[in-house]
Amino acid sequence: MKKAKFLSLLMTVALIVAVLSACAPLGTGGSTGTQTPTPGQSTQQPGTPDDKKPEPITFTMFVAGPGEAPPANNKIIKKIQEITGVTIEFEFLVGDMEQKVGIMIASGDYPDLIGAGQARGRFLNAGSFAALDDYLPNYPNLWKHYEPYLDRLRSISPDKKIYILDIWGREYWLNDGEDQYYEGDYNGPAFWIQKDVLAWDGYSNPTKLDDFFDLLERYYKAHPTIDGQPTLPFEVHSQDWRSFCLKNAPQHLIGGRNEGDVVVKPDTLEVEIYQNKWYAKDYYKKLNEAYKKGLIHPETFTRNYDEYLKVISQGRVLAMFDQHWNFQDGESVLVGEGKYERTYVPIGVSFDGTPMPYNRYKSEGIIGGNGMGISKTCKDIERALQFMDTLLEEDVHRLMYWGIEGEDYYVDANGRLRRTPEQKANFDNPDWRLANSGIVLGDQFPKLEGRYSDGNSCSAGTQPEERLENQNEYDKKFYQQYGFYGRSDFLPIMKDPGYPEVWSIFSTMEDDNIAKPIFDQITDLQNRYLPGVIMSDDFEAAWAEYVARYENIDYRALEEEVERQIRERMTIY
Repeated sequence: MKKAKFLSLLMTVALIVAVLSACAPLGTGGSTGTQTPTPGQSTQQPGTPDDKKPEPITFTMFVAGPGEAPPANNKIIKKIQEITGVTIEFEFLVGDMEQKVGIMIASGDYPDLIGAGQARGRFLNAGSFAALDDYLPNYPNLWKHYEPYLDRLRSISPDKKIYILDIWGREYWLNDGEDQYYEGDYNGPAFWIQKDVLAWDGYSNPTKLDDFFDLLERYYKAHPTIDGQPTLPFEVHSQDWRSFCLKNAPQHLIGGRNEGDVVVKPDTLEVEIYQNKWYAKDYYKKLNEAYKKGLIHPETFTRNYDEYLKVISQGRVLAMFDQHWNFQDGESVLVGEGKYERTYVPIGVSFDGTPMPYNRYKSEGIIGGNGMGISKTCKDIERALQFMDTLLEEDVHRLMYWGIEGEDYYVDANGRLRRTPEQKANFDNPDWRLANSGIVLGDQFPKLEGRYSDGNSCSAGTQPEERLENQNEYDKKFYQQYGFYGRSDFLPIMKDPGYPEVWSIFSTMEDDNIAKPIFDQITDLQNRYLPGVIMSDDFEAAWAEYVARYENIDYRALEEEVERQIRERMTIY
């Protein structure tokens, strides 16, 4: 997996890109064209003349996930309010999602906007959203953004109307052959391990499951405490809908994509539940062995989400199976404290040591259902859509994700957006970022990914020069030991199999679908029994009891229904 001379090659590539950008006419980014129209071609500094300032309006927004609203005096939020006249009052999820969403649906008391998250199916089935089909053509940036994917947006609802606008997956690329260097850091499922563990082991890369846990055991014996607190070698978060940390690893260990509770055979599209199969048994047997060795603390199964993030933020969790977006708030604390050696990289672990891609693949764009919607009680649907349309203007988007020129970034002689080390340190600090950037706002709405029309990246984290030159010294040394560009390189790239990730089918399944109660039964069985299987004194007996309970569930009907829906959606993928 070593990439000989990779870093020097990238520096050359970055220089070439910069030169081409400098020589190209404005708006071409050094390219002869674009694969898709790029919305918001304006490159002027955002602003609105005093006599044309829009009337102020406030929209309420519920986000079905954790987070913190930016303060009202955030300089970027204030500028976007000046441009759009819109103030967003955020309410992020606190406590139990099912209870909160259930009360909201039962009362019919909705906010104007809903970041649906994992509650998308509940909101859809309750008729909580306004249909947007007739509105979208009136908003040029939104229309360009979604027009190629209208069928996918409609595919998730029973009446085939558009209710949820995906906020991720719409990428804009230029035809200069260098897009691979703008790939974002991998953010999906994997066995994540602290960098210091690998560095301590001579910068190893243990892709065999046995070797992975052997390394954790050796490091733990040498480091029983970290910063004065007991080391936690392997965490298994198993609470509420985030129990995918407990359940989903077996599908990836055999090379599967992130489907949820099933494995799909790409050649035939056959579907099978995997949690009662041999490869699930082998995985949980390994966890059982790790538990008996003290590598898994029993409290891991009772920690709530906030407690899980807390132990990660303390730097004493060596590894876990998780998705990066799920634990990154804990890791951000470590970054802000400069504890880069305690941050994580993904390992493509398998049973035999063959590196597996987990979920690293070149996306085919929007999948449908992964975003936000406008509630049916929204005070002004058209104004809300105009706000989102404005956020897709390049100058406004740049304001959200890069900041203010001269304060948060600068433009070099070749027209490339850059940050000084001090500016980068600001954005690495989660407290500063919350108070001074627009990222929290941007992350809840439709956004540009890939590259702007001038060739610069849509975010500093994927700007090649920034990733090479402004990387902290620890990470520079760490990745150089592997010949890697960043953490994504630990995983090979899989070919997109050409059908939607099955979790999106589960999450938007209608309440009266034959598979819905079966899926709920399976989820309950896994969440209730798998922790006990892992902690059992007699693994074989505990596993046999668990598998026997599966046979009381008509899971084959679920397999057939999911396969039917995959084949149905194949017509639009």
